[in-house]
Amino acid sequence: MEKIKALDEGLFWWVNSHHNTFFDWVLWVFSQPWSWLIVLLAIYGIVTLRQDRKSWMWVLLGIAICFLLSDQISNNAIKDGVQRLRPCYAFEDVRMFHTGRGGQYGFVSSHAANAFAVAAFLSFCYGGRRRGGDVVSTGNWWNSRPSGYRSPLLPYLLLLWASVVSYSRIYLGKHFPGDVVCGALLGLGIGAVVYFAISRIRLKISSKADA
Repeated sequence: MEKIKALDEGLFWWVNSHHNTFFDWVLWVFSQPWSWLIVLLAIYGIVTLRQDRKSWMWVLLGIAICFLLSDQISNNAIKDGVQRLRPCYAFEDVRMFHTGRGGQYGFVSSHAANAFAVAAFLSFCYGGRRRGGDVVSTGNWWNSRPSGYRSPLLPYLLLLWASVVSYSRIYLGKHFPGDVVCGALLGLGIGAVVYFAISRIRLKISSKADA
């Protein structure tokens, strides 16, 4: 455990100490809630409203549930239980760019959990390939409808966005790498559970409507 802790702290100092003016501002932007809103509105407007209009209420519901679960579990259940200090509280001389220290505890990263939960949910909704007219019986609503939008590129872009958001938290001195990795794993799990739960509900509703 001590070796893992030492490696985690060493990686943090490496990331936090390698900086320049350009990345200061870029990663600060990625860490801001309003930049998330821009990304999600773009996906929602371009994909959901233009390509998959029947899903818009379910997509909004799924995103909201992902945020609620990941934020509550990471903050109220894990951070208060583990009580691992953020780097900016544990050490002096941590470099922080235009950001406050926040709460004392940083395990797990709520930013990472939130970003990866939403990225996973939307990737399951719209990722992959499908030829026009194909109907694939997979036990979920999105993949069982030929009109649903699918893109093999979108999951990679979403996961890249979530990864940059998570990296920014280390860069800005708010989290250790371990906080971010565990937050990302939590978010991926939440995103998958929310997707399959909503998909099952949609499938049941659709089956009753078709009966």
